[in-house]
Amino acid sequence: MWLILSMTSAMFAGFTSIVMKKCMIKNLSIRISLLGLLIGNIAYVIIGLISTDVINNFNMKNLITIAPLSIIQSLGYICGILSVKYANVVTVAPIRKGNTVVTLLLGILILHDTFTVLQLVTAIVLIILTIMLAKSKQQSNKISENKGILYAYGFVLFNGGAGFLNKVYINIFGNPLVVTFYYGIVIILGIILYCLFTRKWNYLNIKEVNAKGLFLLHAILDLGANLCSRFSLVEGQVSLVSVITSSSIIVTILASRIILREKITYKKYLMIGGVFLCVLILGLTGG
Repeated sequence: MWLILSMTSAMFAGFTSIVMKKCMIKNLSIRISLLGLLIGNIAYVIIGLISTDVINNFNMKNLITIAPLSIIQSLGYICGILSVKYANVVTVAPIRKGNTVVTLLLGILILHDTFTVLQLVTAIVLIILTIMLAKSKQQSNKISENKGILYAYGFVLFNGGAGFLNKVYINIFGNPLVVTFYYGIVIILGIILYCLFTRKWNYLNIKEVNAKGLFLLHAILDLGANLCSRFSLVEGQVSLVSVITSSSIIVTILASRIILREKITYKKYLMIGGVFLCVLILGLTGG
């Protein structure tokens, strides 16, 4: 089941960057970031209230314990949005898959995830392929492109650390929905405090968002990708799950060719085939 959930997460995540790229064309990045975080985390809190008894066992200590995850993953979310704002999706999406390296190393070094030789070699090859896919010759605006790449590496660090912390907290609390409940509350409180001190409440006005359909679609895809990823961590090793979900790059690059009309070289198609093969091997050997 963890493999199916990981692949489903990859499918959702693959389209997320494409939808966000189209949505960002006519919208203010800070508004999209805050509203995206707010909608997603309200959903987390509601799902937690409906599906668990967390409200009867509410503990402020748990809220404080999960706060680091909320902060780190929110920073990764914002960096992800800014990366596709300033650069081509084909360029930054593969770089962002470098978060797998961070999660993989933390999983092995701290959680002592175990690998067979075949799994380890395959995981390394998959990571190398996703990084190589980042090379792009399409840089019409080099300054903007470099800024997008910088934010993409910010995503790598924050999101990679968050992937590791998700597994840690799921091991502690057992139910991923309990984790997302506290996670959501922290982020909602953070957004309220930000708007309170900056007096930018208009950032939370969804009526001022252009292309609302695309924006809501992005929120749904991001929510689905994160929930599937978290539930896959109940049974799957964080290192294996993170490597397999990195295959979302296949969906992103192919969709960028079809939807955004961004060119793809034959060399990249071969790399995409290699990524698919690596994911298949990890799936067959990781059960």
